[in-house]
Amino acid sequence: MKHISFFFDYLSPFAFFAWRRLPELQALGSVELVPVPMGALFNHWGIKGPGEIAPKREFLLKGLLRRAAREGFDFTTPKTHPFNSLYALRLSLAEVAGANQAAVVAALWKAGWQERIDMGEPDELLGALRAAGLPAEELYEKSFAREAKTALKENLQRGIEHGVFGVPSFVVEGELFWGEDALADLRAFVRGEDRLDREKFQRLVGATPRGI
Repeated sequence: MKHISFFFDYLSPFAFFAWRRLPELQALGSVELVPVPMGALFNHWGIKGPGEIAPKREFLLKGLLRRAAREGFDFTTPKTHPFNSLYALRLSLAEVAGANQAAVVAALWKAGWQERIDMGEPDELLGALRAAGLPAEELYEKSFAREAKTALKENLQRGIEHGVFGVPSFVVEGELFWGEDALADLRAFVRGEDRLDREKFQRLVGATPRGI
């Protein structure tokens, strides 16, 4: 079975839509959930987030609402956006949540993007975990340990080393796939049906200088 690393941040609604397709990924191989701070990725690569460009923010939200209506599931935005996602990310680390990681991630995604809690407020995060029957206080305490902060920094470094520049991103055998719309290419790659002409890719990368 292939190993797929799924890099995500709760700030991204596109990562939420990708998370909803987790069973599809799990049918392809073992899936590792990797919380990573999107803002730090953007800062590293010098990228401006889509939410910082007003017309793009509104256009994307319309598209997401249309898609949710088309597919028949509840979708909203967190109470504030952008928000400080570090609390939620640390709670979601494998090093913090352990065997409960998948349940923690599910509870937080649903609370933010379907129930409109404030994802940057620890009390609301804890309320979501309690409602899901999870040991909220124990997880919260563990999320402030040095090991948790170190683990999140290591996730960030791993992402950068793989060329992750945004979320959702998926890495399998060193190959990066960015965005939920890349899942078809990821599926083909895993099945040995990748249509990428790698020789042509290398030729073009090396022979196409910037024109401006």
